[in-house]
Amino acid sequence: MIKFENVTKVYDDGFKALNNINLEIKKAELMVLIGPSGSGKTTTMKMINRLIEPTEGNIYINGKSIMEQNPVKLRRDIGYVIQQIGLFPHMTISENVALVPKLKKEDPAVYTEKVNELLDMVGLDPEIYQNRYPNELSGGQQQRIGVIRALASDPSIILMDEPFSALDPISREQLQDELVKLQEDIKKTIVFVTHDMDEALKIADRICIMKDGEIVQIGTPDRILRHPENEFVKSFIGENRLEQAKHRIFPPIGELMSKAITVKPSRGLAEAVKILQKNKVDSLILVDKDNNYMGIASAWEIYKNYDNEEMTVKDIMKTDHTTIGINQYMTEAITLLNNAKLGYLPVLDENNKVTGVITNAIVVELFSNDILE
Repeated sequence: MIKFENVTKVYDDGFKALNNINLEIKKAELMVLIGPSGSGKTTTMKMINRLIEPTEGNIYINGKSIMEQNPVKLRRDIGYVIQQIGLFPHMTISENVALVPKLKKEDPAVYTEKVNELLDMVGLDPEIYQNRYPNELSGGQQQRIGVIRALASDPSIILMDEPFSALDPISREQLQDELVKLQEDIKKTIVFVTHDMDEALKIADRICIMKDGEIVQIGTPDRILRHPENEFVKSFIGENRLEQAKHRIFPPIGELMSKAITVKPSRGLAEAVKILQKNKVDSLILVDKDNNYMGIASAWEIYKNYDNEEMTVKDIMKTDHTTIGINQYMTEAITLLNNAKLGYLPVLDENNKVTGVITNAIVVELFSNDILE
């Protein structure tokens, strides 16, 4: 669909913004260009509609060089969404969205109907919003208008230059979700520039990571998380994201754990037996009055010492059993369970309080039913 062939860009002051870029963007693909400031991502994107022209090399759309095309016509055939939105304040929402079809002299009846369809598509009732002006909309609503304006003339390519970065976190999340859902329906070729790795991982079919005017790595989000090319990519992704990627196959421990059967340390052994039988467990977790973890009393030790009426569960409690933190990963729990003395692990929060248990039965279920689907 879009092909960069040995593209270099050197500005008049000698700054080399791009160095021999070779890149192919597939039809109906959402390609994210990402990198630190000065990496060349925005320059790369702006070359597609000739807002910036290459010093060397060529760029092709459907096999035809863009340098052989009229730049005005080229731009009108490519949707463009920017951070500043760029809605005309003196025009209504309907007029803003219809601007490019009008410039292309399309049938007004057709594009008016199209405007209403697009407003509906992004959850803005045409009856309410078509005659409003931009200053009557929230930032998130204005950005939605910016997106559908780029779709109004039904372009096959849409360029998006950090379109959501000025929004608050909640609006940004919503628009990211809407873009992913919208792309499933419209299947456009989208080139999206961002500096936010979480955004890239969430929306991209493939990610192109750039540095100093060169491409460092291209791949699917999953591929990049699993196989970062070098230390730069690792540092740019971030250790936390890489660590989470290793364990993301399983749900969090907090979603999988079962209820913990706990007792206070002063309980007698006869009481402990009743609790064991009632809950059908083979051990009890001891906690203090504040639910802080103390240790475990096994059924075997309780029955063995049952005749000693003076003993409490605290007297037979063991403190060397393995536990796991609620913020650890299920992959770690599976490894720990394999070597644990009991068939479960007490799950503790950051303050050493018991929140539940992870059992061997949960692990068996994890691998044998629909939890992973």
